[in-house]
Amino acid sequence: MHSPHNLSTWSACRAIEKHLSSEACLVLDRNGPLILRKRYHGWSVVDWMKHLAISWNWKMVGKDTVEIGRYTLELTPYYFELLWREWRSWTNWYLPPWSLKGKTVIDIGAGCGETALFYYHHGAKRVIAIEPEPSLVSVLRRNMARNKWDMQLVDGPFERSMLEWNFDFMKMDGEGCEALLLDAKSLPPCAIEVHERVFVDGLKERFGLEVLPQKDNWILQNFAQQPTTHRGESEAVGHHA
Repeated sequence: MHSPHNLSTWSACRAIEKHLSSEACLVLDRNGPLILRKRYHGWSVVDWMKHLAISWNWKMVGKDTVEIGRYTLELTPYYFELLWREWRSWTNWYLPPWSLKGKTVIDIGAGCGETALFYYHHGAKRVIAIEPEPSLVSVLRRNMARNKWDMQLVDGPFERSMLEWNFDFMKMDGEGCEALLLDAKSLPPCAIEVHERVFVDGLKERFGLEVLPQKDNWILQNFAQQPTTHRGESEAVGHHA
């Protein structure tokens, strides 16, 4: 039986959801425009409220710009939806069990800088952002300047030689990039989003990675040991800032 408190909370959740039923995004004015987004199909009310508990104080400070804590991020509509929908999941997918405070992360498939922000939020000192899409690189560069991030931006595709660069952790989400890992001698501590089953099987067999199945893809993790930074300095590939 639900307690009166639980019933009250449940009723409040339902009331909010009903209010949002015809709106994709409700902006509330409370010392700035706060963001409250409707529940996605397939989410329970509890999951939806857990997402809102994370994003309740995110503020829109421009048409395409959101303020998250001390960071301000410009995003395309697609990446805004991705950020809000997946931020909570990234903690399980992309965050290793050890601290990233003061560490360097290589972010392959950096988009607009949404996962770079996630790593800075969790203490990373420096991010090497790899992004081949020119329209996203321009947004990423503005976000880097706006937030004064310690970032090396590479506007080009991932190359296997980048595994030898000087970093502590690797996040990869770039369709096709995972194929280049099959011939690598070893993998650094990493989280890899894989889009084809053949690569999941190959990488798991070769490197013994942990596999987290998702609806449309897989997350592969190498969290077996903490990083020991010993690779060479990063080199110029494409244009970088």
